[in-house]
Amino acid sequence: MEAEVSFGAWIVQQRKALDLTREQLARCIGCSVSALRKIERDERRPSRQLAELLANCLQVSLDEQATFLQVARGHMRVERLANLAPATATDWKTGHNLPQRVLPLPTPPTPLIGREAELTALVRLLHDPQCRLLTLTGPGGIGKTRLALEVASTQNKLFPDGVCFVLLAPLTSPQFIVPAIADALKFTFSGTVEPQRQLMTYLREKRLLLVLDNVEHLLEDISPLTELLEVAPGVKLLVTSRERLNLPGEWTFEIQGLPVPPTNQSEGIDEYSAVALFVQSARRAQADFKLRTEEQPAVARICQMVEGMPLGIELAAAWVSVLTCREIAREIERSLDFLASSMRGVPKRQQSLRATFDHSWNLLSEDERSVLCRLAIFQGGFGREAAEKVAGATLLSLSALVSKSLVRRVKEGRYDLHEVVRQYALAHLADDPQHEAAHDRHCDFYLALLRDREKALKSAALREAMRELTDEIENVRAAWNWAIVREKFDLIGPNLAAFGRLFELGGWLSDGIVHLEPIVQALRARSEDEALQKVLGQALGHQALLFFRWGQFDRALTLFDESLTHLRLFNDPALLIHSLIYSGIIMHLNGEINQAQVRLSEGLACAEAGGDEWFAAYARLNQGYIASLLGRYEEGYEQMRASLASMRTIGDPHAITLGLNFISPTVIELGHYEEAEAYLQESLVLCTELGNRWGLGTAFRFLGLAALAQKKIPEAETFINYSLDVFNEFVTGWDIVLSLVYLGEIKAAAGDLLEARRIFLEALPLALEVQATPLALDALVGLAYLMAWTGQAEQALELSICVSCHPASTQEARDRAEQLGVELEAQLTAQQFEIAQTRVQTKSLDVTVRELLNAA
Repeated sequence: MEAEVSFGAWIVQQRKALDLTREQLARCIGCSVSALRKIERDERRPSRQLAELLANCLQVSLDEQATFLQVARGHMRVERLANLAPATATDWKTGHNLPQRVLPLPTPPTPLIGREAELTALVRLLHDPQCRLLTLTGPGGIGKTRLALEVASTQNKLFPDGVCFVLLAPLTSPQFIVPAIADALKFTFSGTVEPQRQLMTYLREKRLLLVLDNVEHLLEDISPLTELLEVAPGVKLLVTSRERLNLPGEWTFEIQGLPVPPTNQSEGIDEYSAVALFVQSARRAQADFKLRTEEQPAVARICQMVEGMPLGIELAAAWVSVLTCREIAREIERSLDFLASSMRGVPKRQQSLRATFDHSWNLLSEDERSVLCRLAIFQGGFGREAAEKVAGATLLSLSALVSKSLVRRVKEGRYDLHEVVRQYALAHLADDPQHEAAHDRHCDFYLALLRDREKALKSAALREAMRELTDEIENVRAAWNWAIVREKFDLIGPNLAAFGRLFELGGWLSDGIVHLEPIVQALRARSEDEALQKVLGQALGHQALLFFRWGQFDRALTLFDESLTHLRLFNDPALLIHSLIYSGIIMHLNGEINQAQVRLSEGLACAEAGGDEWFAAYARLNQGYIASLLGRYEEGYEQMRASLASMRTIGDPHAITLGLNFISPTVIELGHYEEAEAYLQESLVLCTELGNRWGLGTAFRFLGLAALAQKKIPEAETFINYSLDVFNEFVTGWDIVLSLVYLGEIKAAAGDLLEARRIFLEALPLALEVQATPLALDALVGLAYLMAWTGQAEQALELSICVSCHPASTQEARDRAEQLGVELEAQLTAQQFEIAQTRVQTKSLDVTVRELLNAA
């Protein structure tokens, strides 16, 4: 008795009878290989749409397709398919059998790498009855032809009269389009009837796919294609072109580069198809090529520089027999001309990237060339207004360049250039005597944009302003650098506040410091120019802020002091606000409470005199924070709550997160845990919306503190680890140390005394390194309690005396130390107590820490 054949087994049988791989059939029906595998294993039934596609691709005759669909959906038994055999080609209209004509396609020299998503999408489009003209667009070298061939190779079974490839690149005139199509079809003209009419008559009843390769240079007259679509409803056109055809009924599919590894990713890069193509191409040049770990970053960089362009990747990989991957990357950075090949049999326009784009360049009008060169100045994309003001691009010229695949429309209202196109156009721009004027216009436009958004960056409009400026950040950087090169200090000065604020909010701390350093160095050398010294003072203040946010308190304080020295000369209180208030904050964080109060009071007075409500609220917030540090919790709470209300009135969500985060420790100290958690949860939402990593890390840290105060130990540890994960990505110093101190307290509360000791000892040198003395003292209190719990009473007493007597201790640390001291004094003799006091008096904090670390 024969085993019953399942529907899935029947599919496998028919697929193999037609000599189709699973991958080929999956492409033909437009589904994933895994989905087809499940159908063949009878793990799932195809949808009706998918069953119809299966019937076509497996050549089920029209007469039997209804039965096939019923079986596929499980409504009939599979035995009903027993007598079905693959059908010969059938005319769409009459159902009469026609001899199938499968025309040979060019055989690609290498297998296709990647493009699974594109292949699936294109197959679906070709199966759509409404899509009869499908144009693959993209710049030269992006892989249009290779992709078209791969798609076409899977469609022989769908088009009974075959798939035909027509190479149009060699044609010098549109008048040769008709003869080229006829030649590819092996169709011979005869008689006196006009050739185009003969071809149309021949194709009228055909059901076939024509692949027309490289049409962009023939667009001045493509009327034969229009007529073909009108008279031959069974013919579909798959076209490759650097420019869309702009014919009625055209569907366009833009081809992008292959996926490349993100910047700074060094592991798992071989999973990206751009890297896989590089390795495949490299092995053709050097059979034993292996991508070694140390060369992976260089290969990733190569793929990034050409933005996944297959031609660029293949040209680069061809050099591996001569150069290392690192050397190849360096050569590409130096010049686009490096990417060239002397390989025989390759079309001239594909022997180098320059030749590829020379072909496109020659098809442009003079105005289009000029606009393209000036658009190359933009970095990271641009909007229409910028394109018009900087490059003189009208909507018409911009649209023309988009249609020619030289400019990309990346999202609503924004455009960009493929990096290789940009480099090519920049090389032409360098020959233009007006190129400096174009760069000046770019600089003026983006610094004006930055200046116009300064107020928005401290208001309720912050989110929108940050979105806009983040989109333009590469242009802002480029404009800033050009202003420095051209010494446009009169333009830089009014933009310093917005620049510093933008880079602070964006978390680009080290990057902002680097961009401000050339200004600082240049202006320090021009001490005789009074106006420039004002710019220097402001630049120093904003660079100091970025050092502060980065956790480099010592460096920040030095720069703030230098800034104030320069700016006090101008007798303008408004110039002093920034450096006074931020330096005052650093001072109180470092335990210099008296100096901090002086700075903050002066800064507040200057802010009130200048009508700066934002800085006035910020100064009051920190005055309240200091009150809490001194143990005046109710007073601090009221001051900070009033400040937070002012920040809500101003509407700046970033300032609101500051208020929410830094009122929370005081609220926790007062025992109002639900209120503190509500503040911090609100902060998390705002910080997530804003992309404010520093605020996010701070909120997680204080949520950990709140959980610890309520003895929710696992929850506290989770929040602190979240905090450390965030901070470790981009800051050093104070924030990490405080989170470590909290983590040590959590481990101690959990009874893991060894781990708590390790963490406190880790925090100590970090605290002293950034001069965060109060945090070092907090860690010492933690260690003192650990020593007391483990029988080291004398050492614990010594640390408790050190903390309670140190002027930089917070009131909380001092209270804890004194309480421990009282407990230990009852356990020790008077002589032991006196010895501990003497040892503390003869040692500095640094020496105490060093002894602890040496004993660890």
